[in-house]
Amino acid sequence: IEWKGYELWPAELPRPVPTAPTPPIPNKPVVPSRLDFLLIADGIELPKVDKPPRMLTQNAHEAVEYAKQFGKGFEFVEALYRAYWERGVDISDPAQLLCIAESLGLKPVGLLKAIAEKSYKDEITGFDEPAYASGIFIVPTFTIGGERYAEQPYVVLQKAVRAAKQI
Repeated sequence: IEWKGYELWPAELPRPVPTAPTPPIPNKPVVPSRLDFLLIADGIELPKVDKPPRMLTQNAHEAVEYAKQFGKGFEFVEALYRAYWERGVDISDPAQLLCIAESLGLKPVGLLKAIAEKSYKDEITGFDEPAYASGIFIVPTFTIGGERYAEQPYVVLQKAVRAAKQI
């Protein structure tokens, strides 16, 4: 697995203005979101934690690229995902990224320097146009056996991986 960073909200991209939620219509059944539907299909329940909304992800991507240089990219990505999804950690905060890096035995000075200097900016693709030009329209997208998969149930990804191993 090779993790490639696609920054959802580069600093230069205008940020959408949040709108107030539409009040529920009486007697209308609840419709799950696409993420909720996939979680239900895969039998996964996310922990009920508050997560920071609309974070800039550049720092997290820089930290992943830094970790890759020491053979810790996969471990860093896993720790990053768990921090955000399971504990609601603000993964844009360099102090939080530093904690993750230290837990993996990475040098804090190098990580903070990489974040401050945006050392790996060229390894991170921004949205919208640069990502679209590379064929990525939704994050995450998995490229398996030359095919792209976005918002697919686990069983579809598992089947694709098994088929790619046959090649």
